[in-house]
Amino acid sequence: MRISASGAAMPPPRPEATPTAAPSRLAQAFKGVDSVGEPAPRPLERFRDIARFVAALMPKEGETGLVDEELREARDPRHRYREYAQPAHRQWVASGDSARENFFAWMDARPQLEINLAKPGQPPRMARLGDAPQVSYLSDAAALQPYLAEVADGVWRRPDGTAIDTAGSKGKLGMPGYAILVLDRDDRLFVHDAVLGRLHHTSASAGKPVRAAAMIELSEGKARSLMLSSGHYMSDLDDLERLLDFLNGKMDLSKLAVLAPHEDRAELAEVLAPYRQARR
Repeated sequence: MRISASGAAMPPPRPEATPTAAPSRLAQAFKGVDSVGEPAPRPLERFRDIARFVAALMPKEGETGLVDEELREARDPRHRYREYAQPAHRQWVASGDSARENFFAWMDARPQLEINLAKPGQPPRMARLGDAPQVSYLSDAAALQPYLAEVADGVWRRPDGTAIDTAGSKGKLGMPGYAILVLDRDDRLFVHDAVLGRLHHTSASAGKPVRAAAMIELSEGKARSLMLSSGHYMSDLDDLERLLDFLNGKMDLSKLAVLAPHEDRAELAEVLAPYRQARR
């Protein structure tokens, strides 16, 4: 027992509390909360989500996936148009922030950032990152319905029977009168206008692999010409063959003009030969 200066008995001192160590991130994850009581990320769940997302973008046999430089658009939760995302990515790398901050979060946090949209050798063309167009990814049935196409007896129609005409379509740059054509991995056919930075070949597919991607010219439901062109999927003769095989028997392919400016003419002719005969 301790005695005070006045001779009064004093209670024994309380033992000092041992400071507790902050719970580890792993322990927080098991508890499901972090240090401020918010849900903590569960590494395994996050890994599975990422794995499912990546798997959905990987083409299977008989499909074409996005080219590497377009995968960033699909991964971006906002699907920012590549004309803005590419120069922003260069600035992100040059800034040194790439080692500390996720690229998409980095863009979200800098809407006022000035980026140069000009290609090498061109005069500067500055724009705000926050003004980047966002490509529409249509994943639910209601959003996709207006763009569905059906082909029967040589006529391209909407599900309500309306004949499709692309005469008023602006098309891609230098391609007025052509509309985007996508045959998705479920053999659904989509036709819609091309709107720069808004509606692309990735819109109806939501960035997933497709069986074919091209541009189509339609007049009152009749196909006039087909252009093998897609910057997102870089369509090739395999895409063309899958598309022609899908259309065979639904329309007369013998007189359809098929343009494939980046393909060898002899190889193109070989692909077209079986379909240039009279309609089966």
